[in-house]
Amino acid sequence: MSYFPNYYSLHDIAVTQEKIPCQSLTVQKKMGFLDSGSDSEDLKQQSIDMPLWYCLAIEGSKSATFKMNIPDIYKDTYTEICKADAKVLDLNRLNKYFYEFGRYVSKFDRHGNVAQMIFEACKSRMQHLKDLCCGDKLSDVKSSHGLEFLEHELYLVGNSTTEKFNKWLQDETASSNIEASQMVVNHRKRKRENREEDDIL
Repeated sequence: MSYFPNYYSLHDIAVTQEKIPCQSLTVQKKMGFLDSGSDSEDLKQQSIDMPLWYCLAIEGSKSATFKMNIPDIYKDTYTEICKADAKVLDLNRLNKYFYEFGRYVSKFDRHGNVAQMIFEACKSRMQHLKDLCCGDKLSDVKSSHGLEFLEHELYLVGNSTTEKFNKWLQDETASSNIEASQMVVNHRKRKRENREEDDIL
């Protein structure tokens, strides 16, 4: 379900358009246009939000001009909520691409907290997602509230699979064609032979 490494994926392009809080480390000549709220021709030493794709492009460059910071949605407050009960988080409101964006942002996190957070959130929310997929109202829009993009895609696939499985169970012609594997048949024969031998003894 991940978009990576499909360079031309529209979803991946949408993710990399998300903004990351950065700190300009020097006064940058003729770069004032990056700050839409400033009339200055130069970009001062200041905080500014930059698109993810630009941050990825300059990552590891020798002449560092920006310091990338971790977005608030992956910091302490939400980390604690995630540890307590990730199911209460409305990930769609925090960021439509919460997991994929977090996977990219984790490159700028030396401590590994972002990667751990999105892993724990995903693990905690999967059971809830499976319950939604197996529910009676497969088209209930309210049940998918709070799901971010990847979860919503899994939800649709899960619902489709459940619906197909239920149809298969109701199809008498399909169920009548089910046969036991040869291994099971042989096992039953041996079991029956052992019982007959015990009866003789």
